[in-house]
Amino acid sequence: MIRLANGYALTFARALAIDCAVLLGASAARAHVRITNVAVAPRDAKTATIRFDISWQGVSWERECAFRNEISHTAAWVFFKVRADGKTPWQPVRLVADKVVNPVGYGQKNGTPLEFAVPGGDDGFVGMFVRKGTDGADNVLAARGVTTVWDFTAIPGIKKDVKVRMQAFGIEMVYVAEGAFYLGTGGTEWNRFYTWTEGSRDIEPRHMGITGWNAQDDGQETPPYRVTGPGAIPTGRQKGKLWAAGLRPEDGGEIPASFPNGYSAFYCMKCLYISRELYAGFLNTLSPAQVRERFHIDGQGRWITRTGTSPDYTYSAKEPGAPCPWLSWADCAAWTAWAGLRPMTELEYEKAVRGPQGPYPNDIGLSYWGLAQLSTHRFYERPVSAGSALGRKFAGTQGRGTPELPADWPADVRGAVFRGDPLYSAGYLCTSGRCDVRTAQADRHPQETCWRAARTAPGGDTIAGRAPVRFNRSIRNSVARLGRPVRCDGVLDE
Repeated sequence: MIRLANGYALTFARALAIDCAVLLGASAARAHVRITNVAVAPRDAKTATIRFDISWQGVSWERECAFRNEISHTAAWVFFKVRADGKTPWQPVRLVADKVVNPVGYGQKNGTPLEFAVPGGDDGFVGMFVRKGTDGADNVLAARGVTTVWDFTAIPGIKKDVKVRMQAFGIEMVYVAEGAFYLGTGGTEWNRFYTWTEGSRDIEPRHMGITGWNAQDDGQETPPYRVTGPGAIPTGRQKGKLWAAGLRPEDGGEIPASFPNGYSAFYCMKCLYISRELYAGFLNTLSPAQVRERFHIDGQGRWITRTGTSPDYTYSAKEPGAPCPWLSWADCAAWTAWAGLRPMTELEYEKAVRGPQGPYPNDIGLSYWGLAQLSTHRFYERPVSAGSALGRKFAGTQGRGTPELPADWPADVRGAVFRGDPLYSAGYLCTSGRCDVRTAQADRHPQETCWRAARTAPGGDTIAGRAPVRFNRSIRNSVARLGRPVRCDGVLDE
């Protein structure tokens, strides 16, 4: 720490960031958003300039780490934690911005041209999106002297002559553009969504052994449901409404307009896990009482090292970029609120995978937008469920930069659904497959589950646009050797 002549502190912080780790072991190459040389300097009586360097390098299996085109782009969600020098609690930095895109005081000295977007509103100003300033793709993104503006008067006890310590964090995100999309495929995925028709009837669940009761295909047609706007979605066994083979929403009810249904633009984490490094950084900013709820020595303690003496422990990560296992829903939700993000919903999940493309029965594919590690056959994802009354109360409120959950968030896994089965069946592994959290590894700290946080795209962002449909829906077989669409019936006769 270097004291300036006017008494303000210039602070260097550890670089804590997340991107993708190739799930091949400890020696695998990793890509990281790296934030270094964090410094603070006074700007006026109420604000200060935060200056840092940012770099972003791809891994061997990716053609580029950062891209921007007319449809989508990657971005780093960057946020800061600060405290007055000493043992005062860590607090979220509140940014100042006169507009959403490239506000006054935001810029860079040199390097890859960047653009900055600062979400505003009641749950805004807790972080910013940093993205390429021009169309194109790069395997290395690097910029020096990046600046942002901090309102230090938002934190009691911090004044212009108070020394501070600051930490910066970065998470790689992918932009999912506004637009219509499909739920379900007309296939045979377990518990899939579909449109109720005049000829529809309920699919009877049958017991499938270790995974419990599952509603599987019984031969009837279940056409996909098209989400065409951001409003409420009517649900039930009435013609044209959304229904499901299992884990059903309310019959004769609706998915509320406040529930993020995937139509509106949003950002979500490119990778499906919280890294060990970022979770350790999270723990280092919590109070001792909060840490007792979020660190489990017999769980994460195998991968996150705790040193020092109680209550002043310090946490560091073994294999920093690798997934942090044994995180409950509550652990992940607290981390998400602390990061200024929110949980993703299962409707957004299907949009994030399939995009605007027409569905192909039982599709299992790469993300239209470039999300990584989908259908890996290793981890579950845990989006908020539209089939749960607890889940449908979720209104998409963003986290405020502290581990306290907003009132509309599910408090535990009962408001979630599992997607991407890692162990048992292709009927769950398909994009539209849905798994009941009560019947598949739903213990409090399951090792096989991961997390993909999201954030609603900021209003007023000049990059906003609608996703076009770029593929011909009349092409039903993308693999020529298939004689008919794949069915989840356990028989390989296609």
